[in-house]
Amino acid sequence: MKKGYEAIYKELVKSYYEGNFEKTFERLLKQEFQNHEEAKEILAVLCGVEVDTNVDDHTYVQSIIQGITNQHVRERIIQKVKSCTGNCEEVDGKGKCQTTCPFDAIIESEDGKDKWIDSNLCLSCGRCVEACDAGNYIDNKQFIPVLELLKQGQKVVAIVAPAIAGQFGKYVTLDQLREAFIKVGFADMIEVAIAADVLSIKEALEFDAHVQHKGDFMITSCCCPMWVAALKKVYDKLVPNVSPSVSPMVAMARIIKAINKQVKVVFVGPCIAKKAEAKEPDLKGDVDYVLTFEETKIIFEALNIDVTQCKGLPSVDYASTGGRLYARTGGVSEAVWDIVDQLLPEKRKVFTAMQVDGMKECKALLEELEEGKVRASFIEGMGCKGGCVGGPRALIPSSEGREAVNEVAYDSPIKIPVHSEILLGLLKQLGISEYKELLHKSSMFERSFK
Repeated sequence: MKKGYEAIYKELVKSYYEGNFEKTFERLLKQEFQNHEEAKEILAVLCGVEVDTNVDDHTYVQSIIQGITNQHVRERIIQKVKSCTGNCEEVDGKGKCQTTCPFDAIIESEDGKDKWIDSNLCLSCGRCVEACDAGNYIDNKQFIPVLELLKQGQKVVAIVAPAIAGQFGKYVTLDQLREAFIKVGFADMIEVAIAADVLSIKEALEFDAHVQHKGDFMITSCCCPMWVAALKKVYDKLVPNVSPSVSPMVAMARIIKAINKQVKVVFVGPCIAKKAEAKEPDLKGDVDYVLTFEETKIIFEALNIDVTQCKGLPSVDYASTGGRLYARTGGVSEAVWDIVDQLLPEKRKVFTAMQVDGMKECKALLEELEEGKVRASFIEGMGCKGGCVGGPRALIPSSEGREAVNEVAYDSPIKIPVHSEILLGLLKQLGISEYKELLHKSSMFERSFK
């Protein structure tokens, strides 16, 4: 998010929380922008709602308020909110946004004076948002509709990505973050890592069933929406080798809602593309809203919550080392290997893992696999360099994020999830009495890639 948008977003959040939103919104609309029509589009995206901007100001403001109240959340994740000025740095005749787009989704207009996003090609990765110095692109913000749910007294749970380790301060603990989220108004904060543990076991069992002969391989679908989108949209010939697992984000949301259908679930992570994943037709309704770490930092600041000063609200330590390692490149492979090593010793010799990160590298590997150049039996790909810790909305450098994740993960008292009585108890609540049933009774953790 560009600095100017950050300040505006903070004002919007603070005013909605304090109850003077309409007055603040009207002032921002009139005073903070040079172009009035662009102002309407930008403010609508920051408020996270879908409204008609081609109306008079009074109608527009009332539509924004009504949209928030009635949860008319925007479907499109990445929005081009301003016209290009022509001053963009170019590489090989292309603008910065075009050169950073992994799938050439940004198209130049016929007169060469502007650009637009082809929604059929866009993966909602947010690379263009980061690349454009002029702030022409914004990713849809979703907290103000969440704040409305909190004001209505609904039970809303924050589920946090494993990459959260170290993001809000080197010495900030998960217990401190839990207190901070509860101060915002969330009913609780839960680590997505425990859902990752479930999927590690599931994918280990799938590996056992799928990899039978030399040259067989399985592609993990666990974490990255960009990796999955590439497989679905471009490298679909490989889909028969892809695990049908949902992501840990979706798995965690489904677990929570299976236990309490009334709960709303908000995912918090470093990834813009997760907002698009939550809206995919076969997943819609599982995760209600998605916030990024950057948005969350602004929210804490707007509400005067200093995480470093929180004393912390302890919870039972329920996530394993492997589940927490999902945040960085190689983490999924390591987690699944731990399960294979424990449950499937006869498959140790055939388990050879390969990981790539960055979309250029992911595409190169998938092309090799399509050509039959198989060099490993378990394939892991992440669209961002370093994995989730290198996401576009992370707060610290990827290397620091990896170090923090490793520290939290390897410090976990639960080293391997199959040793966790807490996890087994959770699965029993879902009707799964033993781990091996995840291979045949795990429809809630699956999706179709066809």
